[in-house]
Amino acid sequence: MGSLRTLLNLSVLAMLLLGMNAAALAEPLSLGKDIPYSLLVDAPGELSFVEAEQALRDEPADNQVILSRGYTGDTFWLRFELTQTLFKQSELWLELEPNFVDDIQIFFREKGLNGPWQQRKTGDLLNGVSDLNYRNSVFVLPSPSADTVGYEMLVRVNTTSSVILSGKFWTPAEFVGYASLSTSFWSFYFGLAALSTLFSLILAITLRTYLLWSTTVFAVTYALVVSVQGYANWLFPNLTWPLQHYATSVFSISTYAMLIWMCSELINLREKLPWAHRLLMRISFTILALLVLIPFGHYGTAVKIKSFLLLPSYGLFFYSIAYLLVKKRIEPTSLTLAVLPVFFMFISMFSLLSIMGWVPFYPELYVVWQYAIVVNMLVVLAISIYRIRKRRMEEFEQQKLANELEAEREASFNQRQFMATVSHEFRTPLAVISAVLENLRLFEADEESPRLARYNKIDRASARLIQLTDNCLADARLATDITTLDLQPVDLLELVYSSASLVHLSDTHKLAVSINSQPVSSSSALYSVETDAAMMRIALSNVIDNAVKYSGRGVISIDCRITDANVFIRICDEGPGIGDLDPEILFQRYRRGTTSKQGTGLGLYVARQITQGSGGRLKCMRNTEQGCCFEFRLKNAQGSA
Repeated sequence: MGSLRTLLNLSVLAMLLLGMNAAALAEPLSLGKDIPYSLLVDAPGELSFVEAEQALRDEPADNQVILSRGYTGDTFWLRFELTQTLFKQSELWLELEPNFVDDIQIFFREKGLNGPWQQRKTGDLLNGVSDLNYRNSVFVLPSPSADTVGYEMLVRVNTTSSVILSGKFWTPAEFVGYASLSTSFWSFYFGLAALSTLFSLILAITLRTYLLWSTTVFAVTYALVVSVQGYANWLFPNLTWPLQHYATSVFSISTYAMLIWMCSELINLREKLPWAHRLLMRISFTILALLVLIPFGHYGTAVKIKSFLLLPSYGLFFYSIAYLLVKKRIEPTSLTLAVLPVFFMFISMFSLLSIMGWVPFYPELYVVWQYAIVVNMLVVLAISIYRIRKRRMEEFEQQKLANELEAEREASFNQRQFMATVSHEFRTPLAVISAVLENLRLFEADEESPRLARYNKIDRASARLIQLTDNCLADARLATDITTLDLQPVDLLELVYSSASLVHLSDTHKLAVSINSQPVSSSSALYSVETDAAMMRIALSNVIDNAVKYSGRGVISIDCRITDANVFIRICDEGPGIGDLDPEILFQRYRRGTTSKQGTGLGLYVARQITQGSGGRLKCMRNTEQGCCFEFRLKNAQGSA
């Protein structure tokens, strides 16, 4: 982050240098603003110099704006005059911009002498021929003779790119100061651009994120700036092939395609709005496909198509931001990051409209667009690193949570294993206790013996331990993924009565068993259910035991309702209920009702797991202060046969 902060500080310094440059330098005379001109449009481009000069001779010089007509293909002739007073007894240097104009011809002579016209030619097809070795075309105009009023000048402009002509007239001293400071600044600019591009490339290779790759590819915009600022011809002056001409065309098309891709990645449309991302990518690839038109001389057509494609793509991008804001699916950092490309899009759109000739050309706006590239790239890099750091932190937290869950699962598994082992070891001594206790009862002849009461108390405690042991073993067995219940037809009433026999009914409780609300006895063998008899006996006894423990007294009713497919066993008590607790919570492991602190909270959990393993259902049907009802639903063995 330290190196990136340095890059951001350098970008701010660049903006400050730009401001100081503008404030410190004297303003040159500008063609249009300070020196008005007359204009002739030669649509077929067939006028000779003599014909154009005669046609413009009587035309008023009333154009006071920079020439900007877009991609017309027409030839333009400008005529203007430079008075003797403008030279201040010194020569003037004429600087022409921009560098992407194909063909510029300058004709000048001293006014009033009717001497021969002098001619100069330049343009990116001529590799920027100039009187001075500078990145822009600069021509030296000698100070006119004392007996003349100045110069009369004609300029012919023809280009396959946008028709823009900015002319600045400098004194030699002013130009040297301007050129030195400008060259220093652009050297700093391109050094910062190279550094940020290299940094972005290293991050993209290392971290392999779409945003960083799109940011790295967007660096082709710097190549466009190199071409537009005239450095291609300046650095390679001896090339016979017009490098700058084609470089400007290629990069001006591809830059906008890369901009669309980067903007989509900035707000993560790939994940948050996939259809919008796919549509933007199709537009981007379509713009790139326009590059094939350049070698055939249809660059202007490619730019017009590109402009019409950019309008819906920008509109879709703004819609996506608004949609994500409304749906609250865009994080603050993404929103902050989206502000810069929005600004960049507006600047680039105005620049595009100006070179199309649809709005007036403002050089300042055109320059701001180039400076915004660096700021945009550095901010994107900063936010990218922030996102990656945040994602790494989230991954670390997720891994930490996964480790904690794994440790918890392992501890839970070990706990169940321990409980199963201990419970299994309890069964043998408990069986011995039960057998000895039964023998002691048989040897007790006196029914009024006080020892019988103690034997009964031991019996109840032993039965309680046996039930707890069975629940622990059942819980451990059900928690094993490979456990399956042995589902067989089981006699319904035998199952109910054997389950009830495992529960100690006090003298204050009464058991009432019925089928379809009709009382039955244990000898009635009319119906059967499909279940695991041993496990379901535990489930039923758990619910019956709860009814006994929590009701204190009253009738424990077990009503069986028979249908063709299912058997419903409803167990009801006359106790105080489970309070205001959600009944579903009772079916969680180790949860109990609020009206009693008895039990371990394992019985209902085990009962539901056994019932679900049998293909049935257990739920609380009633919870009132007059009692609770729990209902089992099991498969009817006759109905499923």
